[in-house]
Amino acid sequence: MSVPLQNQVWFLKASLLHGVMLAALVYCGQAAWGWDQVDPSFSLILGACYTASISVLLRPARLRGSDLWQTVRLLALPLIISVTLVGALYPELAVEDRLTLLPACVLIGLVSSASYQQLSSGAGWLRVLPMDDQPRILIVGANDRTARILSSADRVPGAAPVVVGCLEDDSARSSGPWPRLGSVSALEDVLRSHVIDEVWVQLPMRSHYEAVEGVIHTCRVFGVPARVETLPFQGGEGLSRDEQGRSLGAVYQVTVTASPLRLFTKRMIDISGALTALALSAPVLLVAMLAVKLTSRGPVLFSQERVGLRGREFTLYKLRTMHEGSESRQFGIQHLNEKDGPIFKVRNDPRLTWIGRWLRRTSIDELPQLINVLRGEMSLVGPRPARPQEVARYESWQHHRLAVKPGLTCTWQVSGRSDLSFETWMALDLEYTRTWSNKGDILLLLKTIPAVLSMRGAW
Repeated sequence: MSVPLQNQVWFLKASLLHGVMLAALVYCGQAAWGWDQVDPSFSLILGACYTASISVLLRPARLRGSDLWQTVRLLALPLIISVTLVGALYPELAVEDRLTLLPACVLIGLVSSASYQQLSSGAGWLRVLPMDDQPRILIVGANDRTARILSSADRVPGAAPVVVGCLEDDSARSSGPWPRLGSVSALEDVLRSHVIDEVWVQLPMRSHYEAVEGVIHTCRVFGVPARVETLPFQGGEGLSRDEQGRSLGAVYQVTVTASPLRLFTKRMIDISGALTALALSAPVLLVAMLAVKLTSRGPVLFSQERVGLRGREFTLYKLRTMHEGSESRQFGIQHLNEKDGPIFKVRNDPRLTWIGRWLRRTSIDELPQLINVLRGEMSLVGPRPARPQEVARYESWQHHRLAVKPGLTCTWQVSGRSDLSFETWMALDLEYTRTWSNKGDILLLLKTIPAVLSMRGAW
């Protein structure tokens, strides 16, 4: 698919969603502000006119590469034209309605459209990182061009990366404010011990081809995107440009989708789904918390360090299902472990309280993790978050499951849960990381409901 065609596909999706959002917001305004005399189809027609006018008047690259103020200016004319057109189609609108409804439509349209455009722009993937984190970059091969790229004005506003360090065989060539973390051969060790979102390969392609090939292979195994510089010279009018108008000078290798629009949509599903689930489960959660408090000593919530996206550690929340201080007793019952691999699972764990055993069987103890979803540390769908001591025992290829955010449910959750072997569990997680889609996530969420109700493999 060519870059211009990618522009058009993104643009059609974005403009259609602009119209849908505007139609929904205006419809809510009709209900809230009592515009009973207005035809209910008004908002739908306005949304359709707005989408059409954007498509006719704007070039995709201008809209996608603009900042917030430029976006508002670009969208203002299509919106005013569409509102004027709809006003002409509805001459029966009273003067007072025109003075309130149409300006309100303009304001709502600008706010909704500008917000969507900014969140789904090229920097959108940054905004779905946990807790507004910044992308963390590892440089392989240090040279002057690296510093120029990092300071380039062509980078997306707000997406400034944090350079964790560089790998360079010749310490004399290591330049820049970032620390040298070792030679190029230490890449695997660095990916194990640091949070790395991208690897930027700055090695000369001709003289270091095998080294570059090895770096790309290691990144592929770990599921970390690799950026390889491809232009042997700088400047020139013939340079290609991407859909945001930035100079093309690198090839990206990814093994997990990094589409900003898809990631943004996944994040919106997470937020809306978590808020809905918290609202619906609030009575059950309150009763469960009260039961935990009344039946055993200790805090209601249990917190534990887990490993998330690219190795980021975060605090996971659950309802406490064990007696207080049970974590320190794990070594004493290690011989009861029923699972292979680095995980620890006991079907009839003696540390469980009687209410905790029931909470685990029904998965109610997992509900507080919806807070982790809202904080951006987890997703509704994704591999279950592992403990740091488990990740420390992973083989290289198993780190690929950290290439996406951990989730409340995933393929293994609807395929047998704890009854599955560790090898099968890993295979299902890795298959998800390579093939995930928002449609697939929704299907997994729907399949999770009967899986939880059946309580198969919940121990």
